[in-house]
Amino acid sequence: MSSRIVVQYVTSSDFKVEENQAFHRVARLQDGTRVSDQFDFEIRREQIKEVLETDLQAMVMAEVTEAYSSIKVPCIVEHAGLVFLEYGSYPGGLTKPMWDFLKDRFIEETHSSGRRVLARAVVGYCDGRSVHTFVGETAGTIADEPRGERKFYWDTVFVPDDTNAEVNGKTYAEIVQEKGLEYKMEGLSQSSRAMLKFLEYRKVHHPELWSF
Repeated sequence: MSSRIVVQYVTSSDFKVEENQAFHRVARLQDGTRVSDQFDFEIRREQIKEVLETDLQAMVMAEVTEAYSSIKVPCIVEHAGLVFLEYGSYPGGLTKPMWDFLKDRFIEETHSSGRRVLARAVVGYCDGRSVHTFVGETAGTIADEPRGERKFYWDTVFVPDDTNAEVNGKTYAEIVQEKGLEYKMEGLSQSSRAMLKFLEYRKVHHPELWSF
């Protein structure tokens, strides 16, 4: 019997699955333990209806509640979006449908070249009794034009703040192209930061619901 804790991760996105696998390989908990030494992720490919609103936490709470209702076991979902600093929470949960419609015209239509933003991710966890959310953020800037080959939504336009001269000024998509997905998931990704907060919580709460 494995001593690792199994996390049921509900998603229909191949990109999220790929990023989760990279995160599992390289991420470490606060005490330095590798995530892969304590946790395994079981991907549950379910199409969950997305509630459209700017508040990412409210959106994820609704999604993870529906996910739990579908698979009937404790589970997580994750959603991310961009937040323009001068607007508080916008576009937040609306980033994905905006990008789906505008695609490479996103920068032009939102007049966002050079704009300061937060990439914000929320992991939602439902155990059947309550819902908890965990937020991760990465500060950055919108590029002047889409750059990079990996077309994972707005990764081609988001430039994370980073003091490393090797990646400074590059979009997520360019960083993955040049340094590999593990580089993004180990130190830069807002999704990794949110997931690590969840896993730290999971270490000390409700182990009987997750252990096999």
